[in-house]
Amino acid sequence: MTLLGLKLRQTQQLNQRLQQSLRILQMSGIELEREVEDWLQDNPLLERPETDEFADAEFNHGTTMPRSNHLGGDDAEDAWLNIAKEEDFNQYLHAQVCEHPLSDKEAAYVHILIDFLDDQGYFTDSIQDVIDNTPLEWMLDEDELQNALDLLQTFDPPGVAAADLTESLMLQLMRLPASPARQAAAHLIQSSLHDLGKNRKQNIIRFRKLFPEIDSETIEAALDIIATLNPYPAYGFASSEPTAYIQPDVWVKEGKDGWKVIGNEAAWPKLQLNREYCELMKSAEDGAPEWKEKINEAKQRIDSLELRKSTVIRLAEYIVKNQEDFFIFGEIGLAPMLMKDAAAELGLAESTISRAANQKYLSCPRGLFALRYFFTQAVNSEGDKEGLSQGAIKAVLGQIIENEDSSKPHSDETLVRLLKQQGIDIARRTVAKYRESLDVPPAHKRKLTE
Repeated sequence: MTLLGLKLRQTQQLNQRLQQSLRILQMSGIELEREVEDWLQDNPLLERPETDEFADAEFNHGTTMPRSNHLGGDDAEDAWLNIAKEEDFNQYLHAQVCEHPLSDKEAAYVHILIDFLDDQGYFTDSIQDVIDNTPLEWMLDEDELQNALDLLQTFDPPGVAAADLTESLMLQLMRLPASPARQAAAHLIQSSLHDLGKNRKQNIIRFRKLFPEIDSETIEAALDIIATLNPYPAYGFASSEPTAYIQPDVWVKEGKDGWKVIGNEAAWPKLQLNREYCELMKSAEDGAPEWKEKINEAKQRIDSLELRKSTVIRLAEYIVKNQEDFFIFGEIGLAPMLMKDAAAELGLAESTISRAANQKYLSCPRGLFALRYFFTQAVNSEGDKEGLSQGAIKAVLGQIIENEDSSKPHSDETLVRLLKQQGIDIARRTVAKYRESLDVPPAHKRKLTE
């Protein structure tokens, strides 16, 4: 009976330890930091190891929230007063409604649409999304909402409520006086926005080759106009919500032997046992049972942090090994990859892989990506038994659209045919879905109007 009780107790402890490890693995970096702070308050046997603050700051430069300046007295009061006076983007737009000659219904519809704009000032939802996400009793009309969207796009700042960057820049251009330079700028934006680089001289040479019918002076003037445009209409306004800072859990860097995963130490909370308290417990002949529980608890929590770190790094290494083409060629190189395959190779449960990928981020030369971004199912395509990932197909689709003649943009049916020529055989409705996910409007809205 004693042996049975011991086994039951051991099983219970193992289950509790496993549950805690899985819960910690599921957490985001911010959630974990809060959890660790609670642990430190609850268990005096735990402490943070001493670290080189300056080394951490240097390693973490550009990825974490900067340390705030310490303000006191009148300085602090003045700083908060300045923040309180800042007007956020939505407030600025709502205040303009009464400045425009709108009917009561038009004004109401514009107010609704303003609240659907994203943080950059874009309207990335569809009209149907607005209808689906507002109370049914409002009985919103699709045509009237579209009219309200057109009206909102006449508000300041120029480019507001556009579907994407291209439309925003075009809306800004249309407010400028007509000229050959403006017409050339519109042509560059519609057809070759992705070719714009930071080097002005290289841009001029590139566009002279692409558009030999436009003289050099007009190209230079067009580039000057584009440089004055604002890519983000909401830029410069206070945010209605605090900015969320995402810290990568791992770095992916290219070395002599290929791509390598490096853990971002600043993203992993570190704990250790307090030696002084532990020595006092050892010196005592009969330690109190509650203190023995505390030391076991402290060790389990330290172990759970280490397990979380090693699991995420192993998963990142699996991603890098199986998605090497992505790091070389970009999204077009993204291969189909399933969590169940990762689980099989790493010897873990699929649910564990899902937890390890949850709200974890990878930073590489191409940017910051959620680990879940790399898991995508294959889309069966002609001539490719293994299929292509949705991300790769979207990248090909995006390239085709970017290179189209802006005066005769491709319809979805034409896009189906052009994709098929590249061995990608998918239905028209799938093309339409992928196009919409890329924030690309239908052909009739992409057509260049002078």
